[in-house]
Amino acid sequence: MARNKKVYASYKPLHETLKKKNISMSDLIAHDIITETVITRMNSGFDLPSTINTLCDYLKCSKEEIVEYYPVPE
Repeated sequence: MARNKKVYASYKPLHETLKKKNISMSDLIAHDIITETVITRMNSGFDLPSTINTLCDYLKCSKEEIVEYYPVPE
């Protein structure tokens, strides 16, 4: 993503991926993959590249299975 463009990150694909793998957000917290603060930031649409990479490694999936980006209207 270009740094000068404002984007909204949707983590709907993450929820679908977790459901397919029978993993919950609580499981991710319990295994120290993410924190509740990160979940709050995700729910607010923040782009979290480091977290996305960590989730991809843990879940053995692509970034597209974690996040979708939408431009923020100016």
